[in-house]
Amino acid sequence: MRKHIHLRKLLITALSVTFLSFLCVAPVCASSSDLWDSYNVPSSRQKPRLLDNADLLSPDEEKDILAKLDTLSENRGSNICILTTPSHTGPIQDFADDYFDYNGFGADYNESGALFMLSMSDREWAISTSGDAIYAFTDYGQEVMMDKMLPYLKNGDYHGAFCKYIEVSDYYLDLYAKGTPYDVQSGSIKAPRTRADYIRFLLMSLGIGAILSIFPIAAMASQLKTVHKQPAANDYRSHDGLIVNKHTDQFIRSHVSRHMRNTDSGSGSRSHGGGGSSIHTSSSGHSHGGSHGHF
Repeated sequence: MRKHIHLRKLLITALSVTFLSFLCVAPVCASSSDLWDSYNVPSSRQKPRLLDNADLLSPDEEKDILAKLDTLSENRGSNICILTTPSHTGPIQDFADDYFDYNGFGADYNESGALFMLSMSDREWAISTSGDAIYAFTDYGQEVMMDKMLPYLKNGDYHGAFCKYIEVSDYYLDLYAKGTPYDVQSGSIKAPRTRADYIRFLLMSLGIGAILSIFPIAAMASQLKTVHKQPAANDYRSHDGLIVNKHTDQFIRSHVSRHMRNTDSGSGSRSHGGGGSSIHTSSSGHSHGGSHGHF
């Protein structure tokens, strides 16, 4: 009898430990289990192109970003998506790849797409690319994209950061469609230009031109002070013809030849390798490009 009571106590203790362990693990798994239904790749897209689980956007901002993502995705034939979450499990790059795959974002447009993800607990970001978007969003292109987004992220302007992500994504996809994906080109670095960039460059050019034009005008004006009225021409004429008693050499223009100096081997230059896109395989067996970091 005593032996049965002892076994019953052991069984109750084991069940209690198992139940408590489940309670401890459940919150950790919750952050991923509510973002995809199963570890099977569905045949259609399961989520909207914007999922703001971290509540970083106002309702109006959320509508604006989602509308822009839908328009861009449909126009470019590539699912461009955004995910924000309070936390995540495992490496953020793997999480972003799985979110893209197990929510069916690759079902449209021959698996082409790009996901930008924010995880707020550790202030991490990740980019996951798939299909043709792997080659449109090159490794260097992702570096430049994040250089443009990070100032917004660090200032807490998430709407501005997402707008910049959409703007640069449109630029990259446009270049890829033309057969010239944005990348390191022959050692030269060309940043993507936007309408605001062109307006700023125009205003700067006009301002610099106005400043530079002051100096030659001032120089010519100062030379006019040496001209004086002569009441007679006796100083310049004789019976032998025109005699010039005074002459001045006036410098009127210059020409400078410039040649580009090769600085590729400098110790302070930034290395970008040979360009292109790095590719890895996700848990679903699909190929992805991408990058990740902190902000």
